[in-house]
Amino acid sequence: METKSKTRGRPKQSPVHTPCQQNILSVARRLFLTFSYSKVTTRKIADEADVDVALIGYYFGSKAELYKAVFDDIYAPFFEKLNQLKQASSEINTIEELFMTIFNLDIEHPELLSIIYKTLVLNDGPKRNYFNKQILNYTDTFHVNIFAKLQRDGFIDKNLDVELLKDSFNALVMMPFFFYSLKSKDSSKEEITIYLKNLYKQNIKLFLHGCTVDPIPHR
Repeated sequence: METKSKTRGRPKQSPVHTPCQQNILSVARRLFLTFSYSKVTTRKIADEADVDVALIGYYFGSKAELYKAVFDDIYAPFFEKLNQLKQASSEINTIEELFMTIFNLDIEHPELLSIIYKTLVLNDGPKRNYFNKQILNYTDTFHVNIFAKLQRDGFIDKNLDVELLKDSFNALVMMPFFFYSLKSKDSSKEEITIYLKNLYKQNIKLFLHGCTVDPIPHR
């Protein structure tokens, strides 16, 4: 029986799925992003996708592998965009684009940070190692590399520590989305998106003026 090949390492590109596979992935994504891992069963996914539960095993293997496939699918275009930014960083300062690439990922999937937090801190779900090593470690390494490249090319102050700069960047891109669930009770999605976009733009200015070679003089 042929099954979907299991990938190692970070997601590299979006695989080509049959309509049935894509249907299962779409339903699984909605359920995994809405409910805790333990509350989502393959039977529930199959029922909502209107397929035989055996097809989940055929295409994806276990529930844990389907869970990983969902996040591979979410992150594949994001990593592709990061690689494009890395290539462009020799000629232009790509920091603003880097901010907005993460913003677009998180605004499309506002539940992601909550799921990553629950997986890493509360150990909810089977893929703690997957998120830690194949998602977060990869993005951290990418940020260090791109900041070092921008520093070598004269876009970032040479006296800054790029390892610490990576953590400053992470704080500025992640913190706005902790407000998402708080504001969702009283605001529409459009209002929240506008608020978060404005906050991101302000954080970009704070970051750029703090790390570029000609910062605004302190008063």
